[in-house]
Amino acid sequence: MQSPDFPIRRCLIAIVLLIGWLSGSLRAETVTLPVRMDYPMLRSLVIAKAFTEPNQTATVVSKADPCRRVIISEPRFRMEKNLLRSEARLHVEAGAMLAGGCRLSMKWDGFIVMYQRPRIDSAWVLTFESVDSTLLNVQRQPTQLPDLIWQLIAEHVYDFFDRIHINLAPPVKDVKAVLLSLFPEDTRENASRLIESMRPGPIRILAEEVVVEILADTGKPTAQGGEGPEKALTPEETAAFIQAWESYDTFLVAILQSLINEPLSAEERSTIFAAIIDARHRFVDGLTRPQRRSGKDFVREQFIATWNRLSPVFRSHLGADPSKALLAYLAFFSASDALAALDKIGPTLGIEISEDGLIRLARLITQKEVASLQPTDAVDPGLRKVMGLGAPIEIVGPAYDVDALQVPSTEGEDTGSTVSRWVDRLWVAVCHAADEVPPAEIARIRQWIAVPGNVDNFAQQILVLLADVTEADMKKNPVPEAYRNLYRSIITATAWQESCFRQYLLEKGKITYLRSYNNTSVGMMQVNEKVWKNIYDIKALRWDIRYNAQAGSEIVNQYFTRFVLPKVGKESDDATIAGALYALYNSGPGDLNHYFKRKAAGKPNMTDRLFAQKFEWVRQDRLNQIAACLGG
Repeated sequence: MQSPDFPIRRCLIAIVLLIGWLSGSLRAETVTLPVRMDYPMLRSLVIAKAFTEPNQTATVVSKADPCRRVIISEPRFRMEKNLLRSEARLHVEAGAMLAGGCRLSMKWDGFIVMYQRPRIDSAWVLTFESVDSTLLNVQRQPTQLPDLIWQLIAEHVYDFFDRIHINLAPPVKDVKAVLLSLFPEDTRENASRLIESMRPGPIRILAEEVVVEILADTGKPTAQGGEGPEKALTPEETAAFIQAWESYDTFLVAILQSLINEPLSAEERSTIFAAIIDARHRFVDGLTRPQRRSGKDFVREQFIATWNRLSPVFRSHLGADPSKALLAYLAFFSASDALAALDKIGPTLGIEISEDGLIRLARLITQKEVASLQPTDAVDPGLRKVMGLGAPIEIVGPAYDVDALQVPSTEGEDTGSTVSRWVDRLWVAVCHAADEVPPAEIARIRQWIAVPGNVDNFAQQILVLLADVTEADMKKNPVPEAYRNLYRSIITATAWQESCFRQYLLEKGKITYLRSYNNTSVGMMQVNEKVWKNIYDIKALRWDIRYNAQAGSEIVNQYFTRFVLPKVGKESDDATIAGALYALYNSGPGDLNHYFKRKAAGKPNMTDRLFAQKFEWVRQDRLNQIAACLGG
């Protein structure tokens, strides 16, 4: 028979279980933020801390006793037996001071190997607990030592290694400051709780690195609206989108300056090249396609995608030199990794990439006082260098800071009414008061404008220009001999596809440069101003046809030699190589795999088909087709 209070007990148990379930479902999620130290960086941190004597050495017995000393040098670290294997070279001298000099002195050279467990305390101090060791001779074989040598090592060397510590509090403090700046004002309460909850977690010893985990509680999720259908951004949203992106792009250019003097490999320079150009192409796509995401959401996604590509380059070159600001670099790496880790949770945290956050990050990596991230269009030789482009293209032709040039009226030429001529003169006075374009310069530009009656001469003139530019580019950036004719055809087909060989247009008595439908690309080669800013001079791209052709040829060359040829191999036909190259020219390195997928599926897009047609016309010498797009 049931006890009278059994239903009550059952009800209470159910309530307790329900409360437990609710409390568990509302409890903050704990996220792991990694502080990653690859072994070259760990070595540099240890050298900077403990090996501070000349030639990165440490003397662990008093220098005042010249007969007894141990010099430790060349520390190395790696994972072994699931422990940190710490190795260093030893030079031991042991003797006795007799009659004013060392007597009965003996010397030994070899290596010590320590097996250690990294530990971290609540104050973020990283130490290393030794659990085993061995001594090796210069041939790195186990060895037996004289008692006097062994005694010196046992008394001083083990203690030296046990006393090594790295204070991670400064970089963790920087990480907290950067992360806090990534949250908008309306989510700062949750952000502050997350920052305050940060605490040391486990340490993982991996094949390539030691990872100190930071544990943090994410707090309550931020309410999110429904996805809804995609819609175009308002003008205000577009302006905010552009501002957020330009700050981020300026940040990227700024942090890459830290690599200018580093011995980057060709592969690393290509990685930087692809990461920057792909990111900028995605930005242009974001401007021209409807989307619901804000500019800051887009920048956050782009930051993480670009950081994943560039992180190995930065770590390889900035983390291996003990003379550099290693803790600041570690803070930069850790803050960037933390952002990627938090982003995996989803948009519930409300993280944004603010300009303030980017400035804080830039200060860490550049070691300079960065006050703002104002974008600039100026050519940046440092950016070109790290991308592997060499010196900037020389500007020798026109480069005006106007959108149109007034054509001087000539005898017998109808330029409109008296009022319109007066307006034209006023326009010229306003736009060129400081530096009016000479008529001779206008005449030189007009020769590159196709008009009825001169289409054939115009086409021949353009083809000579392209041939000249292409040969000069192949001399500067060599193309394999077997592909040179193909390369020449691709340059011609690209100019044909992009603009029908037009740099300028003549409309209502004014000359203007050719712009794309979305106002991002200019000139004969339709070089995208937003993708290639800081790499080419914007005004020269607009007004100097030769400069525009040189820039386009250099871009094609870089795509050809860095990305297409290594991918396609010698067995690919010319049309495939040309199509792949134009896909990159049109959409960036990230489109290469997409092109091959389209080709394998037999589903080329409209751009693929149009370029393939131009390429075949060039290969078949059917240049008479040029007249069709020029109106001749």
